[in-house]
Amino acid sequence: MEDFFLDLVYKNKKVRFRVVNPEAPIGTLMSNLRHAIGSDGRLIFDFPSIDETGAPLDYFFGVEDPQVHEIRVLRPRIGRADQTLADYNVHSGDTLFLVPDPFPG
Repeated sequence: MEDFFLDLVYKNKKVRFRVVNPEAPIGTLMSNLRHAIGSDGRLIFDFPSIDETGAPLDYFFGVEDPQVHEIRVLRPRIGRADQTLADYNVHSGDTLFLVPDPFPG
């Protein structure tokens, strides 16, 4: 299998990220990304766990809808089914956005 890369954008920072298993559930990919270490030994992205109001934050992948230029969130689960990148027609080389989502605490 050839390498699978995504360009990930968060807070004006764009990083090309190699996905080891593009068939893994989206929730697993996000969890792995939150702990990903760069070549400098530091976290690639700084994901605050709370927003400025103190609400806990969760993060989702999002993809730009070319028709309306809005970011569509890729839900990690629909019902009881884990979703994968393929479920959202995401391919190697695509750009995804990291979308913070506060949830009521």
